[in-house]
Amino acid sequence: MTTDHERLGDLLDGACTRFADQPALTGGGRTLTYTALAAEAAQLRAALAAAGHRTAGAVLVRVGNEPTDLAAQLAVWQSGGVVVPLHRSSPDTVLRETAERTGARLVLDGARSAGNHVRPTGAAPDRAPLELDAAQALVAFTSGTTGRPKGVVLSHRALSTKLRAIARVLPFRPGDQALQVLQLNFTFGQWTSLLTLATGGTLHLLPRFDAPAVLRRLAAERADRIAVVPSMLRLVDRELSTPGTGAELRAALRASGGPGTWITGGEPLPAGLGRRLRAALPGSGIADVYGLSETSTSDFILTPDRYDAAAGTIGRPSPGVEFRIATGDGPPRPPVPGTAGELCLRTPHLMTGYLDDPASTRAALDGDWLRTGDLASVRPADGMVELVGRKKQLISRGGIKIAPLEVERPYALHPASAGCLAVGVPDTMLGERVHLVFVAAPGTSPTEEELRAHGRRHLEPYQVPERIHFVAELPLGRTGKTDRAAAARLAASAAAGTEAVR
Repeated sequence: MTTDHERLGDLLDGACTRFADQPALTGGGRTLTYTALAAEAAQLRAALAAAGHRTAGAVLVRVGNEPTDLAAQLAVWQSGGVVVPLHRSSPDTVLRETAERTGARLVLDGARSAGNHVRPTGAAPDRAPLELDAAQALVAFTSGTTGRPKGVVLSHRALSTKLRAIARVLPFRPGDQALQVLQLNFTFGQWTSLLTLATGGTLHLLPRFDAPAVLRRLAAERADRIAVVPSMLRLVDRELSTPGTGAELRAALRASGGPGTWITGGEPLPAGLGRRLRAALPGSGIADVYGLSETSTSDFILTPDRYDAAAGTIGRPSPGVEFRIATGDGPPRPPVPGTAGELCLRTPHLMTGYLDDPASTRAALDGDWLRTGDLASVRPADGMVELVGRKKQLISRGGIKIAPLEVERPYALHPASAGCLAVGVPDTMLGERVHLVFVAAPGTSPTEEELRAHGRRHLEPYQVPERIHFVAELPLGRTGKTDRAAAARLAASAAAGTEAVR
């Protein structure tokens, strides 16, 4: 990136000027050049003005991976508004609740017919949230797996400077072809889309992720990168491992050279899964990113050139980000290699705050350090950082705290593993017992005892799963990430009397 713009509208305006007639966006049977993107945004900005949009006001933007979705966001930013992306499949009840929480009076949908792009939300809030002013760019709602989703307010400065930081580590170049299957109502989809456009690439938008269709697309057309969550890679792995068709797909993908890079994030990528993908497609690299919406994403990046040696870690901090480790209830301190604790971050890309929730904002901070809730340690051998679990997801077995990722790590390397989640199941004697929800790789039929024996060879006795439940697929949440709470419910139900089902 060659610009110092700190407002996203200016950043994209500059790209539209520099890359003019080059293709910016494809999807839904349409192609928009950068010039056409600017023209669409101008029309939508005029529609907002005609509907009475006020500077610094929040606007709900309907998204569903259409080219006009990015034009709509640009229009809101050009008009001084705050983008609140909302998927087109969200029901009206969610739209109204989101409008009430953000103070949004208008909803913008660039994919609707001309003259119907803007309509009232029907909300009549008494006031706009204090966090929303002219400096803010985006409100991103967390997945809400532990309660009501929090609204993360991100400023133009936080997002634009984070985009520049990522561009210093990962190659985003003019003319790059990027396949986008992530949705814009999540920050992972936002930054990969915005950085592609800011650097003069072409973003090919797909409305949803379908592993066979995506792999056929990658085999037929050049793609320099595709951004995915590990749950998607599990489906890719299954397709590439299917007898007969898997070999044909692998050969076609190797011949096409695509994609150049899989950018994966949103949840931990098991080393075994990543290594299988590298073996199946040796011409493709993997960039494993870790970050929070609260920090404008991508706080750690394991780059493709280091992936093979450091698979299973999150690499090192991205530019400008510092980290410490807090053990027990203690304060954040410089990390001691091999000692696990809560990962704490200090970053110039920090959120403005949680929407209308100053108490939660204060609780997330320890001085100028953000407590992530993730447990991590530094590998003594190479200084790479690896996650070991979530602070709130520790399994308490007889008073011993067990991090689920520590249990899952050796199982991710088992040749019969296509995915697994370690969970705690309530127990009257020990408090919780360790169970494993396991997806067998195509063509394999591991037994429960075989897998428990594998655990005994690699884990402490108290970490070995006492039950293993075979499932066809790991449960997913609404963001496409694995749903650990749903897996725990499944294991508890099976333990209560129903046998595990393959």
